[in-house]
Amino acid sequence: HELHLQAGRDAPADTQYFLYWQNSEEDNQMECELYIKDENGRNMGCIFQNVSMGTEKAYFLVNGSSKDSLIQFYDEYIDLYKIEKLMPPSNITVNCDEIKNDCIIQWQQPQISHSNKDMCFKYEINIKYKVRMSSLMLNINSYICIYQYMRGNSNTFVRYNIRKKYVLKMRAAGSACLVNPAWGEWSTPVEFGKSKFMPLGYSSPSNVLSTS
Repeated sequence: HELHLQAGRDAPADTQYFLYWQNSEEDNQMECELYIKDENGRNMGCIFQNVSMGTEKAYFLVNGSSKDSLIQFYDEYIDLYKIEKLMPPSNITVNCDEIKNDCIIQWQQPQISHSNKDMCFKYEINIKYKVRMSSLMLNINSYICIYQYMRGNSNTFVRYNIRKKYVLKMRAAGSACLVNPAWGEWSTPVEFGKSKFMPLGYSSPSNVLSTS
């Protein structure tokens, strides 16, 4: 987890920032252990490790120091889950019936520290395939995109043309629980259809039909 800071517009050039945080009222206040620095060595963010997210808001305090002037502190209570950026679904697999037009898409939910329930997520699947449009002068390749929204961890996609090659990608967002409702990162594109199914990025060591 990362948190980024923005320097004050009128802050002197030698201003240095220090970030402190408290996960709950029962916890001790701690300083950032791993700062993100800019090219001048100024602390402009923090990398957090092993952060647990609960129902309480976390408290953040930013202090600044400068030889030239006093720097106003800044503090805020934040719901951590609302600013967590979701990773893509993992272990995406596509299995197509070569006789029928059905393809079964399966995946696993993004890994977050405070929830392991499928009901907490919703998913967007983007499936793209290429079509050729001919005119008197030239041939043009165009792409048609299909968007599907669903919950759970599987979905059936009906291919309109079993000879087409399709490219799929997915992303997740929170639909309930304490999970960020904003859409997260897209997954690595996955290719299936006309040729043998394979990820466009890399293969999982445990399953050649998956991305993670």
